[in-house]
Amino acid sequence: MKHLAVIILVLLLIPSGAQALTFLGGDQQVIDTPIPDDVVASGGSVTVSAPVDSLTVAGGTVRVDAPVAGDIIAAGGTLILNGDVGGKVLAAGGEIELNGNATNALVTGGTVRIGEDAVIERDAFISAGEVTNAGSVLRNLTVSGGTFSNTGTAGNVTFEEQEEPGPLLPGLFSVLLAIGFLILGLILIRIFPDLFAAVVRQVEGSPILLTVLGFVAIVVSAIILLIVAVTIIGLPLALVGGLLFIVALMLSSLFVAYALGDVIASRAGWKPGRAWIFVLGFVILQILIFIPLLGAIVQVVAVSLGYGGLLYALRSVCPFRAGGGGA
Repeated sequence: MKHLAVIILVLLLIPSGAQALTFLGGDQQVIDTPIPDDVVASGGSVTVSAPVDSLTVAGGTVRVDAPVAGDIIAAGGTLILNGDVGGKVLAAGGEIELNGNATNALVTGGTVRIGEDAVIERDAFISAGEVTNAGSVLRNLTVSGGTFSNTGTAGNVTFEEQEEPGPLLPGLFSVLLAIGFLILGLILIRIFPDLFAAVVRQVEGSPILLTVLGFVAIVVSAIILLIVAVTIIGLPLALVGGLLFIVALMLSSLFVAYALGDVIASRAGWKPGRAWIFVLGFVILQILIFIPLLGAIVQVVAVSLGYGGLLYALRSVCPFRAGGGGA
């Protein structure tokens, strides 16, 4: 489920009108002919031995032996990236090897190794139990891990040793909090279906644009509230505005969860009720959020995307159309 969730998140971030995509699935996937396209692949074993434009992949074992012109987003038990990458590498897995060149690398896993011939042209951020750098990172190498061996080179090295896992209570609290938001989302879908429809339509229509605009809007909103709060006259207004701001941030990821479920259901040809669409998207989104390191990125993207969609939707609330029939 964790591997599949990575691909599902990418589906949400692809505008609905996108055409340049090649989907591959199956137990054993081998790409041995060049594909001048963005490839999304999944399987028990995935091997890439011919050039592709970009690669989003999930599998038990993933091996990339050919150049990738753009970015690689990968998740799996074992990831071996031997080919050069024209863009960044975003990877999560059990055992990960980076043996080719890349612009940036953001990696989390059990064991991560940067090979001797690897060159990261800018920055690398790695979070893992065991980290080895035998290659070259031209700018910043930031490592959070249990052990770190650095026999290679880097412009600037930062190592933060991971602390021992805390008690079960924080994890239990996170699960209970997630259940609370799940119930809240189901209630809001019943009470405000038009609002959900309007936001979901915005989110599915322009996800990348709204993510950027939403992030900027969050920062600007916070600054404005602080400026208003400085004055005695504006303090009550800032308190009310701050409360609405917090509520909007809390609800943002719920809209994205519904949009994610709607995208999955639509692509699968499944037509469940509104509630089941929301539950599907919410569960997948929470799985992504609970993944170390990647979860923080997903959280920021989800809140920014939902906030941007909410601001756009508030201009004109439309009848509920996304997701099909009733619950």
